[in-house]
Amino acid sequence: MNTAEKHNWVAGDSYSNIHRVNRNTVVKIARPRLKEKGPEHPFFRENLFFKRMNECKDRCPSIIECFLTFSDHIFLSYCPNQTVGHRLHPPQEREPGVNGFHGRLGSALEYIEKMGYCHNDLHEFNCLLDEDLNLKLTDFGRATTIGQFLEDTMPPRARMIVAGTLKNTYGLCSARTEQFALKSLLYFMVYGHQPYEDTERELGRSEYDRRFGEMEFPKVDRHEVFDGLISACWHNVYGSRSLRFQAQNERYRGPNPRIQEN
Repeated sequence: MNTAEKHNWVAGDSYSNIHRVNRNTVVKIARPRLKEKGPEHPFFRENLFFKRMNECKDRCPSIIECFLTFSDHIFLSYCPNQTVGHRLHPPQEREPGVNGFHGRLGSALEYIEKMGYCHNDLHEFNCLLDEDLNLKLTDFGRATTIGQFLEDTMPPRARMIVAGTLKNTYGLCSARTEQFALKSLLYFMVYGHQPYEDTERELGRSEYDRRFGEMEFPKVDRHEVFDGLISACWHNVYGSRSLRFQAQNERYRGPNPRIQEN
């Protein structure tokens, strides 16, 4: 057994396992089939992303910290409070922390965009929470440079294009695709469920694709700030994440608006 694997298991996915090394550090270890997949393997993609990020002069506090990378090991900071999904799913409660979660996630995506990347896998379980409940975006196994085809995704994180040269695809990775995923995630944070999940729990992927492709979105009527941001990004109002982040900051000024419980 690898020495690192003797430490406490924290989490795992289809291509790696994560073990706790000490109080502040975990190690992400690639599964043995890594070599069979080549450079398109998610672990290679994630490794490359962290290497590029660590070359940047400035750092983003809302992205998980990477201490060291090897071909099949990545050492990351440990976040003891699990994820946004774990925190918000069970009690179905909306809390003031949603403002902070969304703001930090927006900051992380703006930073990634400046690097020339898209995350391509935004959801509540890829948003870790540190000991102070600060959001840390993680899991960059699907990250690609801007302009690549968006693959291996599904609604409600993406919208199928229904006309033009990119018809019947989710399009190219860009601010448009990231904004759409971000606002579907914000919808979950505010409403406590995925789009349409409150009324149609068995809604299939093809029906999601049809509705979102034809711009048929759920009603948003609970939060005076977030509802506008969700709708604007679902309808591709902002040309970049920087513009969206500026609009978000403008809306946030003044007292924190309350979420209206139905």
